[in-house]
Amino acid sequence: MRKYTVRVAVLFIVFALVAMSLSAQEAREGGAVADFEVVWQVVSEWYVDGSFGGAPWASLRDEYRTKIQQAPDSETAYELLDELISKLDDPATFVVPPWLVPEPQEQQAGEPETEYAGVGIMINEIPGTGVIVVGVFREAPAEGAGVLMGDVIVAADGHRFTEDEGSSEVTERVRGPVGTEVTLTLRDPDGEERDVTITRGRIDLRPSVEARTIQRGVGYIRLPALTIDLVEQASRALPSLLSTNGIVLDLRGIGSGTPEAMAVLAQWFLGPAQIGAVATRDEQHPIPHRPDAIAAYRNHLVVITDNRTSGVAEVLAAVLRDHNRAKIVGETTQGGSQIGRMLELPSGALFHIIIATYVTPRGTVLRADGIKPDVELPLPDLSTIRAGRDPFLDRAIEVIMSGGRV
Repeated sequence: MRKYTVRVAVLFIVFALVAMSLSAQEAREGGAVADFEVVWQVVSEWYVDGSFGGAPWASLRDEYRTKIQQAPDSETAYELLDELISKLDDPATFVVPPWLVPEPQEQQAGEPETEYAGVGIMINEIPGTGVIVVGVFREAPAEGAGVLMGDVIVAADGHRFTEDEGSSEVTERVRGPVGTEVTLTLRDPDGEERDVTITRGRIDLRPSVEARTIQRGVGYIRLPALTIDLVEQASRALPSLLSTNGIVLDLRGIGSGTPEAMAVLAQWFLGPAQIGAVATRDEQHPIPHRPDAIAAYRNHLVVITDNRTSGVAEVLAAVLRDHNRAKIVGETTQGGSQIGRMLELPSGALFHIIIATYVTPRGTVLRADGIKPDVELPLPDLSTIRAGRDPFLDRAIEVIMSGGRV
């Protein structure tokens, strides 16, 4: 993995040299043209797919440079740059024009959260229904305000969400500084709306790690993110689960974490087996794992996923299934296991580029369309969620009690 780290560092050095070759004045005056030069070189040398999605990348350079130079305004120029990048057929590689760049956040991109400022709910989207509350953290502000599972979030501070606004827009409006208030308009399964005003607080994700025995003598493990701290916390409860009939590993909603934490968790069930690799355009770099690890748990294992499962959580599910160690129950995952980097361009615009992807132990490259489960289930309706029933968990338990047959 060290070679891979060095390679990523070299990417930033290359980018810095390209940017430094343009004077500050040229960067300001050149705008999209200066950005084009950097984007072109970085994609040419570092984009994960050396075939560029089938696009004749080299032959497009002069054509698009001329188009961007002759663009009547900045908006048109960046539309042309976006048009060029779209030929890679990769929605995860894109440019954010300088006027759309958000304010810097304290949380670094890719850094997994173990706490945040908000109200303490988990949300998901049901097509045709909206963004719904699928979980409320214990002792969080939302619980005290009476937010319930199965509530549809209709509005925040008077802004009613449209069909085009999903979880990211809701999250942006619900989160905020500690001590400030947000008023949510909620609709219950019967269609009645109510307003609740919640004072935002510091939400610590660590207490939300669950590792316990549930019905029918089955173990249950759920983590909000795959970080070393959270995996270590869950591991302290693992001895109490060793005699269970099987374990359900719930990866629903996990979209952040580190390969190191993922590998530690995988080796609970796999022992010293290979975890897979990170593949750049030219090389594969095995994910570090302990060759002397002993599988702590050897009974049946089922992984639950949903449409929010992404990143290293997807990798974990794929690795466990590749080794015939687990069945997957739930929804097709989000698809987000590629490795990208966000670079600042000379004009202040941002460029996100995919530089690597994960490869499973069987050599399967994880794509953007997600991982299909062995047992695919539809999202439950609002009444089922409000009643506290969990069809995904119920089906996972059935698979375990059947000896892993699906």
